[in-house]
Amino acid sequence: MPIGDLQVPVIGKNVVIAVLVQTHILFAAFIIGAVIIAATSEYLGMVTKQPRYERFARNLARFVVLLFASGAALAITFVLALVTLFPVFFSYLQNIFFWVFLVEAFMFLGQIIIVYAWYNVWDKLAYRKSLHVVFGFVAGFMGLMAMTMIDAVASFMLTPAEAQVNDVARTFLNQTNIPLNMHRFVGNFSYAGFLIAGWGAWRYLRVTREDDREYYDWMGHWGLIWGFGFLIVQPVIGYGYLKGIRESSPDAFNTIMLGDKSWVFNLLAIWLTIMSIAATAYFVHKLRFAVKPMETVRRLLVGGLGFTALFTVLNVIPADMDLVPQIGLVFFEGEGTEIPLGSMYPWKFIGLIGMMLVGAFVIAMYLRASATGFHWGRASRWSQFALLTCAVTVILTMITMGYTRETARRVDNNPGYLIYNCITLDQKLTPETCPAEGIEGGGGE
Repeated sequence: MPIGDLQVPVIGKNVVIAVLVQTHILFAAFIIGAVIIAATSEYLGMVTKQPRYERFARNLARFVVLLFASGAALAITFVLALVTLFPVFFSYLQNIFFWVFLVEAFMFLGQIIIVYAWYNVWDKLAYRKSLHVVFGFVAGFMGLMAMTMIDAVASFMLTPAEAQVNDVARTFLNQTNIPLNMHRFVGNFSYAGFLIAGWGAWRYLRVTREDDREYYDWMGHWGLIWGFGFLIVQPVIGYGYLKGIRESSPDAFNTIMLGDKSWVFNLLAIWLTIMSIAATAYFVHKLRFAVKPMETVRRLLVGGLGFTALFTVLNVIPADMDLVPQIGLVFFEGEGTEIPLGSMYPWKFIGLIGMMLVGAFVIAMYLRASATGFHWGRASRWSQFALLTCAVTVILTMITMGYTRETARRVDNNPGYLIYNCITLDQKLTPETCPAEGIEGGGGE
């Protein structure tokens, strides 16, 4: 049997890798975001002397410790599967990114040690709180550094640096490394925040004790501030990332924006629409329970809800009636039936910029109101369902974005690439088209 030609029955090896990677990212992104959120909350508890921050930080740290084993097991399983199913490709990748993988391994190990130490010495350092908070931020920093190393590999696979593959700096700082890191850095906080808000809503709907209802009501509010607050800056960062792909890997850009897979961006716009409208509606509802009545601010947020709906609708209108050709979802003449309001310029730009500006206004007004406090434990059930909707939708968003980035290298399967224009899906080198020089000497064939 030829090396690297091992097949997986029924589902195929590409599906195996995709499932392992997507699942691992869902765990890892939450852990990275949650550690920073917990450390920040612990710091705020130390400064404000509000016990709910301390309770939240400790419970979240406990959950991260429990989750770490599952995330690490998935990472190891993914690497073993990659080595087994794509050995030729992995040999090149390992040679090109040896130092990056080495640093990532030490950052990952350091994060494990610090996270467990941070949680286990919580009571012992109760009177040295500043030092204990530092433990949390150091653990978060190591997680972010590990993510940065992996992002260098992921970005190189889509936009290989136009340099010698043994040029560590140029390979690491390829054309989309920085925008991808910014995108994931912000995304981790938003993703973790929405999930925390969803968990708070779930617990709020189930508990009966008044003090617990107040706490979980506050948790939903606190999680949504992180989730929505970081979500609204994603459009501008995502635009920068797409611009880097368009300039460096134009065929890959065309695949996800103009080709048969362009429907995934319409799907992504739907998820963003759902989260934006649900979050804004929650904010409007919550202002009813402000300690200091702010009817003017609430009316402004009602207007913000209307503008959010308007701008998000602009984002979900398709460019033509060729919606999802893979499943036959084509109407009239397909690509020949264009929808004027669905064009990227100017309508999609107006929708994205408008959504971001309105979102910034909404969160600013809400934070202004929250400074005076709320009457906790009085939220309606439908507002908690809005938080649960955000939590479910953000998971779908993460899966959709991951699929979009990875499917871009397929170039409509004509051919598909593991490293864009360098190594095909069947692990064949294409040095004549590869922008990275010397890749034919990067591993064994």
